[in-house]
This record gives sequence, structure tokens and C-alpha cells, in this order.
Amino acid sequence: MRTNILRKEVESPFENDEIFFSTTDLKGIINSGNDVFARVSKYPIEEMIGKPHNIVRHPDMPKVVFKLLWDYIQRGKPIVAYVKNMAKDGSYYWVLAVVSPLFNEEGEVYRYISIRIKPTSDFFKTIQKLYKELIKAEYLGGIEESKTLLEQKLKELGFDSYDDFMKKALELELKQKGSVLEKQIDISEIDKDFIDLFNMYKIFKNIEVTYQNIYEFLYSFSKVGATIKEKAQDILTISEDVRLISLNSSVESYKLGSQGNSFFVLSTEMRKTAEKSGKLTQKMENILNDTLKDIDDMVFYMNLSKLGIYMMSNFLAEVLTRDVLNRLTTIMTDILDNFRFVSYYLNKLDRISSGLNSSLSEILTIINSVNILIKRLHFLYLTGMVESAHQVKTSFSLIFTQVSNLVEKTKGTITELSIELKNVLEVNKNLNSELKSIISLTRDVKTKFEEEQFVET
Repeated sequence: MRTNILRKEVESPFENDEIFFSTTDLKGIINSGNDVFARVSKYPIEEMIGKPHNIVRHPDMPKVVFKLLWDYIQRGKPIVAYVKNMAKDGSYYWVLAVVSPLFNEEGEVYRYISIRIKPTSDFFKTIQKLYKELIKAEYLGGIEESKTLLEQKLKELGFDSYDDFMKKALELELKQKGSVLEKQIDISEIDKDFIDLFNMYKIFKNIEVTYQNIYEFLYSFSKVGATIKEKAQDILTISEDVRLISLNSSVESYKLGSQGNSFFVLSTEMRKTAEKSGKLTQKMENILNDTLKDIDDMVFYMNLSKLGIYMMSNFLAEVLTRDVLNRLTTIMTDILDNFRFVSYYLNKLDRISSGLNSSLSEILTIINSVNILIKRLHFLYLTGMVESAHQVKTSFSLIFTQVSNLVEKTKGTITELSIELKNVLEVNKNLNSELKSIISLTRDVKTKFEEEQFVET
């Protein structure tokens, strides 16, 4: 990290519609970067290559953020972080950085890539204030003090972990961007030797459009998931209510002596049925919790791969509209690295989406089983009402009416739940189909690129 550069309270120009990347080796030494990175950092690319990436680190950054960054990527996980950087002349620029391992064909990490956009959400303003507090904590109590404060502040913001925070940060910043990252270039600007690269660029522009459809699918998942969980909790509560009513009914039947035998049998059956319903619903809720976590991961991987696709399109546009012949070999490596970033998170997205079908189908099977138990409760209610007609001085008619009301409520909830789940299953099939078409397309383009290098030699 540089210590002899005078800091300036001047922001280095970095536009809202720009996106840039750099790659490093496993020790954080810069391998490459694109033109936007060079311009914003005010270092020529050639000067940065071979230098530690902390050449652009700003003293205003809390050390705990970089500790987290290395903890994540060395475990093979991506991380999202707000970072204040320092340009060569001492000016500053803020980024939302996504730093991720890159995996080779053998599944080994061979390099790290960092993709950055300009943060503009209201969320970002909160982080700027938080970082000042973290730096103060580090000065007074070291990095552990800063880490404790970070965890506390994230909880105050409503996040259980840094994972939850960074997923939301990426989502908010990408939403804030809207369509500003969707660059368009004119074919008249393209050198004929790069027509294959231009065709690749057009493919990625089409993928951007398809991605919007997938995005809509995923967010419908998130909304429906919360609704399904709420309805499952309703069934669980109703099952417990029926169980308690059945216990009360057993007590009442005991008071009647031999005359209460039939009520005791009915009460016991109601209790057993309610307990089975509760256990099944609890099982459904457990599966649903795992499913909601999968959906949460899907949204994150969707945002990561969407960012990668924007980076790919923008980098190709940059390559096609500048004189790059003097560094063509490096550029081809950079394109392949960006390909691998996109492909990796697309495939993770696809695997989760494929697995969702089985868990959603299992939940539907459980709902059908619960529905059968609810119908049995309805039958027991009818039998109980007939029996209670012969015991006019008891409260059994009231007890069985309570059961009836709960059963009717449950039937409605189960119907709504079944409809919601069937819709989600259908949405997931469409999502999976769209994903597979994109994965197939990117795989074909990547194969062609690797075989032909997409340039004439």
C-alpha cells in the first residue's frame, strides 16, 4: 500500500453507467484490468500489472473489510463490499466491488476477479458513516473491536450476517442502476477483423434481455415463498388448536363415565389426526425453510451472473471501439476469465433451480396428505355432532363446532397453498428452461472462442 501519496478530497471521475474489472493472482498481484479501471485509478494498465492490488487502497478503508474479503475468497466464496479507493494522484473513488475466485476446468481456484460499479443507493450513504465508526474502533481496540462493531451495526440494520448484508447490497445497487449499464455500439465503428467479437457482443446483448425475464421469475419466487411460509404456519397453529380442543373433549368425556365412551374415542381420534397433521406440516415447514434459503441463494447468484453479463457486454464494447492490437493476448485471457465468472454462477443457479422441483413437489405431496387428514377431521366432526345430539346437557356440540370452524379454515388455506405451489413449480420450470438456453448459448460461444480466439490471425 502506498504511504507517500498526498490524499485529495477530490473524487476521481467514475460515471454511473460505467463498470470495470481487474484480475489478480492468488496473492493479490494484478494480472490485468480494463480501460475504465485504468482511467478511474489514473494508472496505465502496464504500470499496474505486477503490482499488489492494494496500490489503490485508500487509508479511509477499515481493515476489517479486507480481512473479510480474504477470508471469503480464500474459502472459494464470492464477496460483495463497498470500497473507497485512491487514484494515483491522491483523489478517491467509491465502488461496490464483487470479488470472486475463478475456477479452472479441474475446479481449482487459479485467479481472482473483481468487478466494480459505482454505488448510488441510499444504502451506500449508511455504509460511508459506518466505515468511519469502524476505523475509530480499529484505532481504539484493533481489528477484533472493529469486527464486533460491524456485526452489531449489521444487526441494527436488520441483517443476521455479512452474507445477508452483501446480498442485499448487490441487489439494491443493481436495481438502482436500472438499464444504465446496457451499452450499445454502432457496427460502423467495428474493424472487420473483429466481426466475430462483435457477434459475441450481440449474443450477450440478447442474453441481457432474456435475463430480465428470469429476474421477474425469481422475484415472484421470493414474494410467494414468504406467503407459503405464512400459510404453513397457519396450518400448524390450527392443528395445535384442534389437538388442544381434543384434549378438552377427552376431559369432558371422562366426566360422563361410560356414557362418554364414544366421545372419548372421537376425541382420541381427533387428537391423533391433529398431531399427524402438525408433524406433517412441521416437516413441510422445514423443507420450505431450506427452499427459501435456496431461493435466496438463487437471487444472489442471479445478481452475480447478471453483473458478469453486463461486464462482458461492456468489456466487449470497449475492446471493439478502441485500438487494442498491442495487447490482444491479454484481452483474450480477460474475455475467458469473464466467461468463467458468468458460467460458474449460471451453473450454480441452474443446479439450485433443478433441485427446487423435487423439494416443491415433496411439499405438494405433504399438503395432499394433510388435506386427507383434514377431511378425516371433518368426518369426525360430523360423527361427533350426531353423538352430541343425544347428550344435550354437554358442551360437545360447541366443541365439535369449534373443530368444524378450524377445519373449514384449514381447507381454504390448503387450497390456496396448493395453487401457490403449483404456480411456483410452473414458474421454476420456465426459469429452468430459460437458464438452460442461456447456459447452452454461453457454452457454445465460449467453446468457439477458445477454439478460434474470435479474431483472425
